[in-house]
Amino acid sequence: MTDPRPDSSTPSPVQRRPIAVPLVGVALGAAMFLVSWLVADAPDQGVAMLAIMLAYATVMRHGQRFETVQVLSQDPPLDERHALIQQRAVAIAYHAVVGVALIGFIWEMAHGTTGAFTLICFVGGTTHMCATAILRRRL
Repeated sequence: MTDPRPDSSTPSPVQRRPIAVPLVGVALGAAMFLVSWLVADAPDQGVAMLAIMLAYATVMRHGQRFETVQVLSQDPPLDERHALIQQRAVAIAYHAVVGVALIGFIWEMAHGTTGAFTLICFVGGTTHMCATAILRRRL
């Protein structure tokens, strides 16, 4: 006979509460603060970046009971629905970044300069083409 009670040796996703993502967020926030303060002499900007990363780390650490946070923090996804949500979210974020990069590139070209937006467009376009070719052969 099987035991009707759930196996207590495997904690649920809510009970696991991953710690790596919040720790990396805190470390990145501290690094951004130090670089901003020591290199750029802009501690106010560094404090703002640190506060943003601390808020993100707090949500990722203590918000596991909410499905939205679970979708963000689960790798691999919990089920097909979460995988589809994550795939669509990545696609929307990709389109937003590409749109900003293209607008910045056009602005740079209008002013007769090349800079960061040109590099971002080059790297993004090259990565997209390579990923499409590789995934086409694998899937």
